Amino acid sequence: MELKQLFKNIDFELKQGNLNQKITEVKYDSREIEKDNLFIAINGFEVDGHQFIEQAIKNGAAAVVIEKDLLEYQTGISYIKVDNCRKVMAELAKNFFGNPLKDIKLIGITGTNGKTTTSYLLYNILKEAKGKAALFGTIKNIIGEQELDSSRTTPESIDLYRYFSQMREAEVKYGVMEVSSHALDLYRVYGMKFAAAIFTNISPEHLDYHKNLENYREVKARLFAQLSQAEFAVINLDDSNSDYIKEKSGGKNYFYSLNAKTADLYTTDYELHQKGMEYRTGGKLDTFFELNLGGIFNIYNSLASILTAKLLGIKKDTIKNALAKISSVPGRFEIINVGQDFQIVVDYAHTPDGMKNVLETASAMEKNRLIVLFGCGGDRDRSKRPVMASLAEKYADYTIVSNDNPRSEDPENIFAEIKKGFSKKFNAYEIIPDRKKAIEKAIQIAEKNDLVMLLGRGHEQYQILKNRKIKLDDRQIAHQAAVEMKGI
Repeated sequence: MELKQLFKNIDFELKQGNLNQKITEVKYDSREIEKDNLFIAINGFEVDGHQFIEQAIKNGAAAVVIEKDLLEYQTGISYIKVDNCRKVMAELAKNFFGNPLKDIKLIGITGTNGKTTTSYLLYNILKEAKGKAALFGTIKNIIGEQELDSSRTTPESIDLYRYFSQMREAEVKYGVMEVSSHALDLYRVYGMKFAAAIFTNISPEHLDYHKNLENYREVKARLFAQLSQAEFAVINLDDSNSDYIKEKSGGKNYFYSLNAKTADLYTTDYELHQKGMEYRTGGKLDTFFELNLGGIFNIYNSLASILTAKLLGIKKDTIKNALAKISSVPGRFEIINVGQDFQIVVDYAHTPDGMKNVLETASAMEKNRLIVLFGCGGDRDRSKRPVMASLAEKYADYTIVSNDNPRSEDPENIFAEIKKGFSKKFNAYEIIPDRKKAIEKAIQIAEKNDLVMLLGRGHEQYQILKNRKIKLDDRQIAHQAAVEMKGI
């Protein structure tokens, strides 16, 4: 494709070069650049892409997109200046791949908690109804039968459009995508056409980045502002921010609730038990559902997916059959069972609200003692650390504090801030920095009918320590520790 075709309907300034230059690929990582590629110099969290323009040209870049004037422009290279490289990258991606979303119904899901589970449930319903579907999110990216690794909740715009192009080629008509606040703020989904958007909830998270809850909420609402009247929003009526999301929405609004009969879908009666839940819905769908998932929070997640599926025209029996087949969501209240006489649950809860939800569910379950292991991520919102400690003290009989993903922070500083949340007289806890040893200790001290909750990392398979990553999966460690404990 020629540069002039790529930049159709995009404002730009040609600093040097030729718009007839043919471009074979569009990339933002200078290390991946090949002959006749277009390099986009985006600003990252830690580095500025403008620093790698020379490397990109050495690797074969024929053209470069910049948002800053350069001291020197190399002969034979086309330089195009724009106001915002990230925003323009989304528009370039759309043009380069021929706007594949015009042939796809994409459902975006945003909120602090519940995005992954809701997307997983809806993906399975769509797969049941349509034969194949796509999923883009925290755990993995799936297009039809093809599974791809997931390095972040929402990929960059050029990567997303590449996925959408693959969907079109594979004739996958429906996709479900988790949309993070970072993705919205960094224009990763800028200008994308969503058939529907789901709002789960908002509680304090990523405040190290967004600075305050108001900014965080405003960014989340941008997904709904992208909707047109031909599209729809599915909103959690029970969340205090539902009116705000409704006001910002450009689409038709529908609501779900645990018990408000004014909602479009609500529960009239529900029961939680050891193996899952069952409830009856009212509103647009009057029927009975059984799921192999625990927790009131998963009633909300399932209601969101059910209402969305219903509005997409999927039949009741198809929805029920799909949900009944789901045994668990990876790393979300996932049960580890090798035949031990106590329970082990691994969950991704890493915010105060998420932790409160899973611990309330745990406290309602039949058990002897509740043993909780948790930590807090480094280089992230520090204010939540003592809050999570106070929740552990409130609900757990014994707590083990360990490393989550310390990143560049000194773990001892993280532990010190967590400890501030424990009351002065509280001593039913210990700190074991090594996550593997901490999990093994939690399982070693477990007695008959105890419940061990391993929180914070869920499905994650690597731990980030300083500038390196080590292989560490809570589920695998817990499984092996339980096997060794039983002598299997």
